[in-house]
Amino acid sequence: MEPDWTPDVVVAVDFGMTCTGIAYSYAPEWPAPKPLQHWPGLMGSELANKVPSRLRYDPVTGQVQTWGFQCEPGSDAKGVFKLNLDPHFVDSRPYPPSRQDAMRWFTDYVHCVYRYVVSYFARTFPRFASRNVEFIFSVPTTWKDPRMVAELRQSIRFDSDSHRATIGLTEAEAAAVHASGQYYQKNDVILVCDAGGGTTDVNVLKLMSNPGEATLFHPLSCVEGKAVGSSLIDAAACQLLAGRLECIRDILSNSPQNTAWELIMQQFQRFKCNFGSEMMDGSPLIIDIPGLAQETSFPAAGIENGQIIITQDELQHLFDARIDEVHSLLDEQIRLLQVTNPQEKISFLVLSGGFGSSPYVRKRLKDRYQNPGTMSSLVEVLTVDEPQLAVVQGQIMNRVQQLKQGASAFNSLYSRVSYGVICDQLHDANRHLREPVRFDERDGKKFAVGQIDWLVLQGDAVPRTGVSKEFRRKIYPRDMARPWVAQIVMSTLPPGQIPQSMSHPGASLICNIEVDMTSVDRKSQNHRWYHRNQAHFLASFTIRMVVGPNDLEFELWNKSGGRIRSHNRDPITVKWNPPVEAEDGSIHRAQEMPGDEHNIRPTELPAHSKKHLELPGSDSGVKEVRHELPGDFGPSFSSRS
Repeated sequence: MEPDWTPDVVVAVDFGMTCTGIAYSYAPEWPAPKPLQHWPGLMGSELANKVPSRLRYDPVTGQVQTWGFQCEPGSDAKGVFKLNLDPHFVDSRPYPPSRQDAMRWFTDYVHCVYRYVVSYFARTFPRFASRNVEFIFSVPTTWKDPRMVAELRQSIRFDSDSHRATIGLTEAEAAAVHASGQYYQKNDVILVCDAGGGTTDVNVLKLMSNPGEATLFHPLSCVEGKAVGSSLIDAAACQLLAGRLECIRDILSNSPQNTAWELIMQQFQRFKCNFGSEMMDGSPLIIDIPGLAQETSFPAAGIENGQIIITQDELQHLFDARIDEVHSLLDEQIRLLQVTNPQEKISFLVLSGGFGSSPYVRKRLKDRYQNPGTMSSLVEVLTVDEPQLAVVQGQIMNRVQQLKQGASAFNSLYSRVSYGVICDQLHDANRHLREPVRFDERDGKKFAVGQIDWLVLQGDAVPRTGVSKEFRRKIYPRDMARPWVAQIVMSTLPPGQIPQSMSHPGASLICNIEVDMTSVDRKSQNHRWYHRNQAHFLASFTIRMVVGPNDLEFELWNKSGGRIRSHNRDPITVKWNPPVEAEDGSIHRAQEMPGDEHNIRPTELPAHSKKHLELPGSDSGVKEVRHELPGDFGPSFSSRS
């Protein structure tokens, strides 16, 4: 984003498995977040806080025909595909969409939402066409690979150069910011659980600010997520009904699977949302089967008088299977807190999201976490105000605080993966045993190639401003136009198991960074007539890696502490590799997040992280390692690592 670009309007987009929410605020007053409630397809004065995440294509032209409320659920409607954007998600549904299809649907759907939002603002904001608009997107916490976020960001199409897309807080963080205005006190420790249609995100946060001050949270754990949500209850219910409908396949107007899905998208939704509430009297749900004669009955399959019956016991079983997964996610966060911060006690379990607002889910969580037999210290279970809007409103609240007060609600986070840079290191016979080597003919030294300098380790407490590394390069005049290239790798293995080089499995090359050497500070060397060695430049610059929960950005800084920017060209370019199928230690499947053998135990500030958080110019006694990046110009250099 250009240095002089500031938004006039900020729009938060929460793309969900079943529905998408929008909230916004605007300069100069920046009022409280307002949800967008007017949507195409609604009747008259009808309002809705969210719009369905589905669209339909014209079978002839292949172009989007309808979307949102205009698009009735049916066999040809494209919906419930958020999790399929993850190449490592295993979809158990029959005939699941490919990732390529899901990416296309996402791109087209978001563009439909974008164009409607812009048209809505054009009708309500004077001179809207001249305003800068920032769209803030949230992405699933189940994504650990920044390549996926980069690909998603690139797929978002805008029609104006004055519109920008950014990645905001995680769902759990945004929900915490939204909840912070609801009478919590400084030093309260909050376990946030944002449970939506497709994923459940959890995070343990300590509120560090007083009421009336800029909101500030300190994370006490890594944010984690799991593919658990209300849409998975729909999928399980669909399988249940499809199995029953098999016995009458020959007299159905559609396949059992499609018929079951049609039933699930109708009366079942209201039955599911009200399950566990006081208005439920124990009666079963009875749904008419489309096209079936009223006298048709198959009692063994729960079909009577052309209707199919779902009992509350059956629905409870579907809920319990998913709630047990939420329990395991929350239990692991509580266990890790006891290990890493035993002095801290969770005060509140705060629920948000559509699944989190379910009366039955809240009851089950209260029974478990407000029970003295389960918890050593009781936790009060609360639900945020307007739980389905908590994410978008929290995103807006955080961004407005940044714009008005220059402070984010989060100063740091625990890195969920390790990031490093590929380099050549001065050969050490013990450290580089059996590693590939090269000889530098210019200075006669031997280097181990393909080594990894780990800049951030899994579990490190990383400042939101980023982690910096200083570089010095020798450049000859003939090579000035060539970019300097660095290769960035990542690993999800625990810090004790990450490889030291690319010769070993466990690290994935995720992107190349190209630095425009004409943009950095340079000092002439050997340029006098009496110098015998070839004239060259000594360039000094710093790359700052800004680590997010599931994304990664890079900035170029000079040695005096100023960020290097250019209006003509980007001084630093990131070329991402495409996401690939899971490799050993590179990416875990979406379902294998908490509680597996690779789970980490973050501390307040891990000892191994201290050297990685040193900024250039610090005179602490960090270890010096001589190394250079493959393909660079000039001899090796000494750099903090």
